[in-house]
Amino acid sequence: MKSVLGKLIEREFGRSRYYIYREKLQKRESMDIFFDIYESLRRQSPDALNESMKGLLESVQNSIRISRNFAGTTIAILAAALVLLCLGLSRGVLLGSLAVLGCGYAYKLAEYIRNRYCDRDVKIVLIYKIALFHLMEESCLQKKERKVY
Repeated sequence: MKSVLGKLIEREFGRSRYYIYREKLQKRESMDIFFDIYESLRRQSPDALNESMKGLLESVQNSIRISRNFAGTTIAILAAALVLLCLGLSRGVLLGSLAVLGCGYAYKLAEYIRNRYCDRDVKIVLIYKIALFHLMEESCLQKKERKVY
């Protein structure tokens, strides 16, 4: 299971480059990552850059949503477990239901941990964001003709 941000980088640049970026981060070669991302993005049109920015914002919002909703998910799982315990179900049905709840919670917990503590993916996304902002600003400045007085 990958973090939302890791999936974004894979979608934008491919799985092999994602793993190369992770290795470069371990070697503290973040400028190499920046230049590679910058060169990839430089070939794109302004509309494609806008779509990339939209995808970046959606992924970041998704990652934040997962973290924010985890407390509510935990409370809902606990409430469902209490309701199941109070219903007086037969032992087999109760254990099966609690097992299903446990599996669902284990998945949500893994998703939360993966998205909350994905430091490498966050660093790669920040480099991606900087390159994207730089190129968008550059393309915006090229559209405007500035007169020097």
